[in-house]
Amino acid sequence: MASMHLLLTVDSSEWDGGSGSWKPLEDRDLTSHHRATPTEVTVGRYGELNVFVRPTDPVHPYRWSIQ
Repeated sequence: MASMHLLLTVDSSEWDGGSGSWKPLEDRDLTSHHRATPTEVTVGRYGELNVFVRPTDPVHPYRWSIQ
């Protein structure tokens, strides 16, 4: 069985807005959580959507996971 590969990740935020565990340098002084979500896309309950494909078999259906 061939393995699935991550094709795309859609995240609900660019940085968490709380701990600032990852924050761009240009946003380091911003405290608003709204700044962490410029696209205003929310996946599930503020998670991320991962889409997986099987590159060796393009007919095989894609799989997805929300975390």
